[in-house]
Amino acid sequence: MRSGYKELGLDLVEPLQDQPRKPRRPPMGEEKKDEEARDPIKLLLEEALKKQRNAMMDKFSRILQRLPTGSASTSSSHSGGATPFKVQVNFDIPIFEGQIDGDVVDRWLNMLEGYFSVHDFSDRERIIFALLKATPNVKDWWETYWEQWSEGEPSLFLVASTWNSFRDAIKEQYYPVGSYEEKYIQWTTPRQ
Repeated sequence: MRSGYKELGLDLVEPLQDQPRKPRRPPMGEEKKDEEARDPIKLLLEEALKKQRNAMMDKFSRILQRLPTGSASTSSSHSGGATPFKVQVNFDIPIFEGQIDGDVVDRWLNMLEGYFSVHDFSDRERIIFALLKATPNVKDWWETYWEQWSEGEPSLFLVASTWNSFRDAIKEQYYPVGSYEEKYIQWTTPRQ
C-alpha cells in the first residue's frame, strides 16, 4: 500500500512521536475571555460600560425609593418625598381661522385649556401659544384689540393681559351675534 504512494512520487510522513498532536478546535469561552482581556481598548470599554450601568442602576434605585408605597392618592401633596411623574401628552390642536362660529371657538378654546392643564404656562405664554395656533388675521385682531385698551403698548409681547381676558375677547369677537346669550340660556335652563 505504501509502495503505491512512492510510485506516484509521494512519501508518507510519519507523525512525530516527540510532539503530541494538538487538535484544531475553536477556542472555548474561557480562552476567548483570556484573549480579549489582553486588549486594552476592550478593557477600557468594559470598565466604562460597567460604570455606566452602575450609575444607571443607582439612579433607578433612587427613583424607586422616592415612589410612594401603598394606595395611590389624588391629593396634590407629595408624600414620602416622591416627585410626580412627567406626563407626555400629544394634542392635535387645530388652527383657528377666525370664523364666526361659536362651536368652533368653543372646541378650539377647550383644546387649548386641555393642553394648558398638562403644561404649566403663564398667561402670556398661553396667549402666545394660542395665537401660534391661529391664522395671522386673528393675531392682528388681538394686537389691535389690546392697542385700544393699553395705549402706548403696540406689541403683543409687551401687553400684560390675562388668559381669561384673551378667552373672553375671542368669544366676544368670534361668537355670532346673540349666540353667547343663547349658549348662556342653554346652559342655565334645566333639560327634561
